[in-house]
Amino acid sequence: MSGCIWKYSQYLDDEDIVFAQKRFVTYKLAGEYYGINQKPLIRMAWASGAVYKIGKKVLISRKIFEEYLRENQRIVNELIDEDDEKLLKAFESRVKEGESYEY
Repeated sequence: MSGCIWKYSQYLDDEDIVFAQKRFVTYKLAGEYYGINQKPLIRMAWASGAVYKIGKKVLISRKIFEEYLRENQRIVNELIDEDDEKLLKAFESRVKEGESYEY
């Protein structure tokens, strides 16, 4: 295995390994893997700057999106545990305040 994934191999299953090999994922695949509903996932992907559009195809860069998730870990945990609408309002207020999520 390349990189550092081998250090955590005892915690990974086949789904994790297949997902780790992908550089770009669709909204549907990302939502299923991260356990986040589609609407908040789309907003977070756009806020992080991880969205790439090729014609009608929309892909999320895993590397950029996961950096964003690590930076906003507290908010993401609330998303998974609590109400999606509450979290969306928190993200919208951060964006309105002018916080940049560009890399």
